[in-house]
Amino acid sequence: MSDVRYELYGLMAGNPYTTRPLNSLEQELDRSLLLELEGFVRLPKLQEAIEAAVTRRGPALFLITGVGMSGRTSLANHLLYLYHQAHGPQHRLATHRMDGYDMTHDAYAQVRSTLLSLRNKMGLMTIEMPPGLRGRFSELSRRGSVDPMDEYDLQEIAEFLAATFAASDAAFGVVYEGVATKDLITLSTRVFENTPAVVVFTVDAYQHANAAQLTEADRSDFARRGTIIDLPLLTTRQIACLAEQRWTGTPPVPFDPDDLQAVFDSRRFTIGQALRHLEVLLDLRLVEYEGEDLWPTDDLRMSSRWLRIKMWQGERWSRLR
Repeated sequence: MSDVRYELYGLMAGNPYTTRPLNSLEQELDRSLLLELEGFVRLPKLQEAIEAAVTRRGPALFLITGVGMSGRTSLANHLLYLYHQAHGPQHRLATHRMDGYDMTHDAYAQVRSTLLSLRNKMGLMTIEMPPGLRGRFSELSRRGSVDPMDEYDLQEIAEFLAATFAASDAAFGVVYEGVATKDLITLSTRVFENTPAVVVFTVDAYQHANAAQLTEADRSDFARRGTIIDLPLLTTRQIACLAEQRWTGTPPVPFDPDDLQAVFDSRRFTIGQALRHLEVLLDLRLVEYEGEDLWPTDDLRMSSRWLRIKMWQGERWSRLR
């Protein structure tokens, strides 16, 4: 249905539960959409970790784990934003992102590509490259996986690179999404361990060949150097908070908190899945409504019975796919 009348709810910007990755670094509105949801994420703790790293001029390392649609990308973007803010609004931040479809099991190739990408970002930001760093990058360009550079040579390049950025009131951040092998985490941590930069790894919380399989020893080792963030499935209370805190229409929220908790009680969803359900339920309520009265009106309220019927129908239809 293309003609959903969101204005009946006072939603001038459309459905507030639309699911998409948030990007606090580029979209100002997105900064208010990243929610703590009673412990789902602890934003003050993350900001403290970022500010501490900036103060000591060291790395800000983060490892985010979770299943698909758990908010890993949105949180990674927000960490870049917090790092940029910690330096001040006039400070420039270059970013390099490697998505899941770019991931291989060749950790050296990934780190080499990262450093060469940041070299190119220097040119785009009109940061002059010192002759010594230019020479090191020329060597790195020649040294592929068949003849790799030592990890400490890579570390030297990363530190030299960061110092060059800092001299021009700039810094850089790196995001590795959907890390395929823990070797990338190990190597990157070593390469950037003395570098003032933010480096974020996201890992699928699945047991399959294309996801890094982290042991408790791996996690403990990373925790000594950085911050681990596990994104769980939402509780029913957190889903109710999500419905309320994302609402941008005329108050009150048409979802009754107790009814939502009762309907979602036997189900566990990621934040992305919960948003998708709320988005569809809101659209269905508007499509079925034939009146003209604006919210609040009982005919636009989503009762417990109505919610249960729609959730049941959705589950039945999904079995036909």
